[in-house]
Amino acid sequence: MTRDTDARMKELDKKEEMMRVGKVVKIEPMRTPVVPPPLPARILRSEMSREDRLKVAAKIVELSDRVLEPKENADYVALKIESGPNSNAARVRNNRVSFFIRSKDLLERAKREKFNPEPLKSTTAANKDKFRFRGLGLSDIEAHEALFREIVKESVGTIMDRKPKRK
Repeated sequence: MTRDTDARMKELDKKEEMMRVGKVVKIEPMRTPVVPPPLPARILRSEMSREDRLKVAAKIVELSDRVLEPKENADYVALKIESGPNSNAARVRNNRVSFFIRSKDLLERAKREKFNPEPLKSTTAANKDKFRFRGLGLSDIEAHEALFREIVKESVGTIMDRKPKRK
């Protein structure tokens, strides 16, 4: 028990004893602690705000060796290389960042750095070699800048290899 609770219990015991012997006792309702309402699902601790998504996207653009154009949607920021279908080199969502990684060595390095890249469970060819990094934030990217520079370069290279070659 806390001190407040302990003191309140002693006060209640005293009042109970007074009532037993017939004395008049003023009883006040107990104060209930104010509990904040639960957060909406979109504002959970692990989810990024719009501003955080934009900061992470800007950092990824900075790490890229090619021009990535951020396209903001309601729930995510897509980082596009050139234009057309299947041109998202990376995607920053509420609670995860997605990249294309073909290199097994790069995946193993990300795992050694305590990131847990999850392969995207999709049957489409467009999502082949796509991995999610859950809970990845700006501080993580800045702390492991060399790793994420390589991951961004790999992701951009994957998209560029998939694009039809112009004659």
